[in-house]
Amino acid sequence: MTTIKILAACMLMCILTGISVFLKLKTDNTKIAVVDATKLFSQYNMTKELEGKAKIKLLAMGKQMDSVETLLNTVKALKNENEINRLSNVYAYYKDKLEDQYTQSNREINELVWKRLNKVIDDYGKKKGLHLIIGANGMGSVLYNDDYYDLTNDAVIYVNKNYEEGN
Repeated sequence: MTTIKILAACMLMCILTGISVFLKLKTDNTKIAVVDATKLFSQYNMTKELEGKAKIKLLAMGKQMDSVETLLNTVKALKNENEINRLSNVYAYYKDKLEDQYTQSNREINELVWKRLNKVIDDYGKKKGLHLIIGANGMGSVLYNDDYYDLTNDAVIYVNKNYEEGN
């Protein structure tokens, strides 16, 4: 199955789940909340910390790539074909390595942060007496919600306090 098909299937399941949940809630006193998952992730201090560390490594790699590119441009002006080919290969290597490192870094950060956030959000829901937290992600799983259900800012404060306390 392609990534697009998987993503489409997930979005459809989220929409159907959302519809059934909202229909159920009309006849129930269930306490629900909506949390903007994208905002929660990006404002989580752990995310910021890990991205800051990754940025330092990526910037160093980018500087190496820039140095090779500068050298390559100098050699091109001299029209030394052997050196141009060699430096073009070195530049391509650094570029590929940087792109791979960036992708790997994002994947690792996402896994680490969501693994921790999921546990903390479970605890948050229990402490708030909620029965359901719906994650809005900007991809159509929650098409609309008013501020009444939106606890995003409160959740961000909670998870960051939890992180700063070492939990």
